Amino acid sequence: MPQKTRREKERAAARRESGQYKAPAMPAPIEMPAPSAEYGITTNKPPSARAAAAPHHSIPVNAESDFDYSYVYADLRRIAILALICFGVMFALYFVLNR
Repeated sequence: MPQKTRREKERAAARRESGQYKAPAMPAPIEMPAPSAEYGITTNKPPSARAAAAPHHSIPVNAESDFDYSYVYADLRRIAILALICFGVMFALYFVLNR
């Protein structure tokens, strides 16, 4: 991002001084009532509920249908071709320079 010019800096300073610019205010935090033991409300889940609610894996079972990696295969093919060319050049130079 290019640096600001002197004119842009002066305009920004003028806006700050005139009060046109106001910094965004932080919203007030929402206070939640504390759970009450007399109603049987707790914040802790039993261990079995936590284990049942946790997903076993983060990737969907049918991941191949969700993602398109066709561009990756094309890139890998280009990398393999470049590697073969480089090894071929190195192999040829080995024989040329060891004469």
